[in-house]
Amino acid sequence: MLIPLQSHAFWSTEPGSLKELAAGVATELKEKSGSAGKKLYLDKANVKDSVSGETSNLSAFLVNELESALSSAGFSFTDFMEQADQVVGASYQRDGDRLRIFIKYCPAKDSSNCKSLAAALEMNRLPKESFSESMDSRLKRLVQKAAGSKSGLKVFISPVVERRNRYASEFSEYVTAKVRSYLVNGQQFEVLEEYPVTRSLSNTRGLAAKAKQVQNLETSAALFSGADAVLEGYYLEGTGRVTVAVTLKNLKGGVLGSADETFERSMIPYSTANQAAGTLAAVADVAGQASQQTVKLNTTKGDRYQVYRVGEKVQFLMQVTKPLYVYLFGINAKNEVSQLYPGPGQQQVPLQAGLIHTVPGDRDSWEIVVEPPFGTDVVKLFAAEKPLPVPAISNKVSARSFSDGTRSLARRDVIQQQLAVQKTINGFDLVDYFKGVAEQQGLTLYEDSLFVQTRPQ
Repeated sequence: MLIPLQSHAFWSTEPGSLKELAAGVATELKEKSGSAGKKLYLDKANVKDSVSGETSNLSAFLVNELESALSSAGFSFTDFMEQADQVVGASYQRDGDRLRIFIKYCPAKDSSNCKSLAAALEMNRLPKESFSESMDSRLKRLVQKAAGSKSGLKVFISPVVERRNRYASEFSEYVTAKVRSYLVNGQQFEVLEEYPVTRSLSNTRGLAAKAKQVQNLETSAALFSGADAVLEGYYLEGTGRVTVAVTLKNLKGGVLGSADETFERSMIPYSTANQAAGTLAAVADVAGQASQQTVKLNTTKGDRYQVYRVGEKVQFLMQVTKPLYVYLFGINAKNEVSQLYPGPGQQQVPLQAGLIHTVPGDRDSWEIVVEPPFGTDVVKLFAAEKPLPVPAISNKVSARSFSDGTRSLARRDVIQQQLAVQKTINGFDLVDYFKGVAEQQGLTLYEDSLFVQTRPQ
């Protein structure tokens, strides 16, 4: 919380709007610290009323104006405090017919050297919706509607993701955290820890017995965590608004409750985009995956979008509902493709149903440990009832499916036929290659994808 008594006013006259106030903040920061190459971390989650601790639409309006003014002044932003040069925070409090706003900025690595600013605006100069229903109040209502009158469940919370491409964003991470918080505070359910599936590689053996109990692959992560229900959600962007929907399901996939809320874009101080994940989603053709209950890819932290920190070990869990030959690849933001399964020297053998298959396996001599450079990767799984030829991958081979990072306008079935006879392909062509060879052999191709983000400690 910012402390008003340490603040000082630096406007010669009261600013006439939030925009003028934000422009003054940007000018101050530019004069005091310079903007060339400087990265800011804006503490959006704590832009709130300094007395009540509540957020309102004003919180989003203030964040949006600060981001706009600081960007225009030459600053850039990072989502991670440890990567920033300066940390900027804000709070406000009502004082009669005025609103007092407090800004605080500090060097990211020296919180003892902070500077504070203060200003007052007349209430009638604020946007009319400043203190009407907020994003947080709508999220709380969303959770209450989905939970209904049910109680006593052990609930596993699956991350909220973008509807079409299933990636997470700054907005969806905030929504997931709020949903968890409201469920915990509501005390209707026992909300399981954030990453409850398994933390240790040796613990995966204990999942084998539970694997035989799986009746629905989509809820298998919840079963492994000891839950008897899962809450999952997605968001979908429209013109000027974003819709968030959540569903509470039992482990058989039966719906116990669902709800949705629509938010005006002006209410949301967080980015709904994830450019790196969006690009990877196109390469992995996440939106083109058919909905099926035949293969499932998890990590030891669960399913959907997962975040790993430096030094953590990553292990993938694969499940099938019938004997299938499975192929697992990792794709990073540079379109570098690595084959994770089968590994070097491993024979192609069908995976069996009712078991957990791990990569790396318990007997493997290698492991996946998070280290720089950090970023977003997508892991792509292909499976078929018969073995498929695995291509060599080289960026020296021209891509057929994409041109300059954009999917080709040529017919995909033609591209897939052409790729099916190639022994070496470009990484951009991975999905169309496997679709082509499966079609060539008259096989159904099963797919699943999982986004993984690596971050500093």
